[in-house]
Amino acid sequence: MSSGLDIPKPTNINSPIGNTVRTICLKVPRGEAEFTRKKLLSLGALDISRRIRGEGDFILLPIMEGEVPDLGFEVVERDLQERELAETDYRALVDVPPELRERLPVSFDIIGDVAIVRLDDDMVDLGPKIGEALLRTFPRLRTVALDRGVKGELRVRDLEVVAGENRTETVHTEYGIRLLIDPAKVYFNPRLSNERWRIASLVREGETVVDMFAGVGPFSIMIAKHAQPGTVYAMDLNHDAVEYMRENIRMNKVTNVVPIEGDSRQLVFDVPCADRIIMNLPHSARDFFADALTRLKLGGIIHFYTICEREDIGPILDRMVTEAAGMGVLITILREEELKTYSPSMSVFSADIGLVDWC
Repeated sequence: MSSGLDIPKPTNINSPIGNTVRTICLKVPRGEAEFTRKKLLSLGALDISRRIRGEGDFILLPIMEGEVPDLGFEVVERDLQERELAETDYRALVDVPPELRERLPVSFDIIGDVAIVRLDDDMVDLGPKIGEALLRTFPRLRTVALDRGVKGELRVRDLEVVAGENRTETVHTEYGIRLLIDPAKVYFNPRLSNERWRIASLVREGETVVDMFAGVGPFSIMIAKHAQPGTVYAMDLNHDAVEYMRENIRMNKVTNVVPIEGDSRQLVFDVPCADRIIMNLPHSARDFFADALTRLKLGGIIHFYTICEREDIGPILDRMVTEAAGMGVLITILREEELKTYSPSMSVFSADIGLVDWC
C-alpha cells in the first residue's frame, strides 16, 4: 500500500497557453512555503521547469507528475509559466575521460557562495577543472574549495581553494537568518537547515534552551528568530566559532542568545536546567549524554545527533534508555530520523529524547 498522495495528471500538461502550462501544484500558506519547497526539492518532487507564483495568502508550488508524500496541503491545477533551464550538471563541462566522468561527485555542499567538494585521492588533481565547471554552472558561486577531511579536536574542514576567489569566509542564508561563516575555521553543516527549522518550530514560549555545541549559532539564532524562548545558552569550545556567533547575533538582531566559550561538559552545570537541549556533535555527542540528561527538566527534550551504521541506530538508542534508567531517569524516544547519508553504510541520525519521570 502506498503511503504517498496520488497526483492526477493535469488536463492539458502538454498544451501551453502562451508561455504558461497547466500544472499540478501544492497550495501552501506563505509562512510554510520555503520549508515545503525545500522538502519537495529534497524528494525530487518539485517541478523546477515551472515558475512558482503567489495566490493571495498562498504560494503555488509546482510538483512532478506521479506520486509525492502527502504533506497535508491542497492539490490544485493552475497555469504556471515555463522556465528555461540552464545546464545544471557541472559534469558535462569537465574535460575528463569518460571513465573519470562517472566518478565525479554528484553532490557537494554550498555554504553561502562557497562550494565544497570531496574527491577521491587519485582525482584530486582534477580539482581546478571541477571548480571552474562549478563556477560556470552556478553563477552565484564565488569560490570552490576542495575538502581534504577534518582536522584537530575541533573537527574543522581542511579546505584548499581550487577555483574562484581565494577566500572561504561567506554569508550563508537560511529561513530568514544570515550567518557569517568560515568553514575552514568552524564546523557548519548546510544540510541541516530543515532540521534547524523543525527544532525552532517545536520551541514553546519562555523555554530555557541549551545548545551544547552551538558553532556559529545556526540552531540558537534560528530558535531566537522564529520562536519565543526565554533564553538560549549557546556554547562552543572553538574560539573562532564563538566570535562568529557573536557577530551573527548582532547581524540577526536577536537579544536572548547568550554565547559562552568553553567545554560544554562543564558549562552545562553553570547555566539553569533546560527545557530543551541540542546536542549537534554527531561524532561524539554520545559521550556528553549523561551530563546533558542531569541538566534537563522533567518533561524536557534532548535533540540528539549521531553518525552510525544504519542498523546500529536502534541498539544505540536502546542502550541510552538503559543507561538513563541506571541513573534513575525514565526517558522515551519520541522521534528518530535518518537525516542524510554519511558514507555507503553510515548515516547521520537525529533523535528527540523526552525525560518522562524519575525512577
